[in-house]
Amino acid sequence: MEINGVEIEDTFAEGFPIKVARVLITAITEHWALVAAREATGFGTSVIGCSAEAGIESIVGGDETPDGRPGVNIQICNMGYKNLESSLLYRLGQCVLTAPTAAAFSGMSQAEKQFDTGKKLGFFGDGYQKQLEMFGRKVWKIPLMSGDFIIEENFGAVDGIAGGNFLILAQNQAAGLMAAEAAVDAIGRVKGCITPFPGGVVASGSKVGSRYKFLKASTNTAFCTSLREDGV
Repeated sequence: MEINGVEIEDTFAEGFPIKVARVLITAITEHWALVAAREATGFGTSVIGCSAEAGIESIVGGDETPDGRPGVNIQICNMGYKNLESSLLYRLGQCVLTAPTAAAFSGMSQAEKQFDTGKKLGFFGDGYQKQLEMFGRKVWKIPLMSGDFIIEENFGAVDGIAGGNFLILAQNQAAGLMAAEAAVDAIGRVKGCITPFPGGVVASGSKVGSRYKFLKASTNTAFCTSLREDGV
C-alpha cells in the first residue's frame, strides 16, 4: 500500500480494549484551562507503568462549554472501571480542583456507566459544599480560598480502544521524527482521539515480555538501531 508516496506495510497495528472517561475543563482563560488539563493528564503515557493513560483531546471555545468559558477536553483511560474511577477522583481532585478558576464537567453525560466523582470531591467543602442545578446540569459548588469550584456530580465512562500504534521506519532519526510529528498533527484533527506519550510520540517502543521475569515489557530489540549496527 502506498499513500502520498509513503509505503505502508499493512500488517499490524496494536489495539486493545480500555475504559475511557472524558472530562471538559473550563477556566477564566484558555491558558488556565490548559494548565489544569496538562496537570490532570500528566504521568499518563501507558498503563504499563502509570496509574492511567491520559491526554488532551481538544481545545474548545466558550460556545462549546456549559459555562461559556474557554475549555479543554481530556480523556482518562484505564483497563477497568474500578481503577478508572480512582484515577478520575485523584486527578480531578489534585489537579483540577487545585487550579485557579477551573471547573470540571462530564464529557459523556449520556454514558450508561457513571461515577459520582463530583459528589465525592464535594466533601472537601467540609460541610459547606452545595448541590445545585447550573447550566442544565447537576453540579456541586465547593468553596475555596480563591472562589468556588464547580464540578458536575457524575462523570460518564465508556468502552474504548487503546494502542493503535504503528512503526515508522526512516533513514535517520530526524526523518523519523518529522514523520511522527506529521502523524500526531493528523491524529489531533480526529475527534475522540488522544496521543498520550510525550508529544504523541513513543521513542521507546517495547515488546511484550523480557529476559527478566519481573518486567512486563522491554525494549523492542529487533528495531533498536544501535543493536543492529552491532550485529545483534
